[in-house]
Amino acid sequence: MGHYVIRVQGTLSDELTEAFPALAVNPEPVQTLLHGYLADQAALAGILNHLDMLGVNILEVLQVPPFDSTDVG
Repeated sequence: MGHYVIRVQGTLSDELTEAFPALAVNPEPVQTLLHGYLADQAALAGILNHLDMLGVNILEVLQVPPFDSTDVG
């Protein structure tokens, strides 16, 4: 399906981020970025539903083009 970036409010605990093993986590001062490749729409919906059930405020969801190392230099 594609590479996604999910921006959520606040800094998520290690325990909470372990619930999303398919995504890398980049904490920022007042937000956290979860990002990674998701196989299909069901995987994205599952993560968004899980975040919602945990009471995490989702600020933004972006589908980004995959990094292509042939574009560099």
